Amino acid sequence: GRYVRTLKALTLEEAIHKMTGKTAAVFHLFDRGIIKEGNRADLVIFNPDTINDTGTFDAPCRYPEGISQVLINGTLVLDDGGRGEQLTGEILRWLS
Repeated sequence: GRYVRTLKALTLEEAIHKMTGKTAAVFHLFDRGIIKEGNRADLVIFNPDTINDTGTFDAPCRYPEGISQVLINGTLVLDDGGRGEQLTGEILRWLS
């Protein structure tokens, strides 16, 4: 929220790409980071007007506000703020 809404240093699209597609490309994760048929379906559904980081140095693991759903590998793991118990992620190894 801060760099997009307040500082206007980036567009929303630029910010999302830096956190997803660009990062995946740097780490050679070619089946991630871009919504495309055949890619891994890791998606975050959020409200761009209310998304906000609530973590602090004292409590860094607080959930952000404004996220309604999260899918990892196509499986819904968070719905309307309620976290499921499913472990759907995997360890990613950097292939150089």
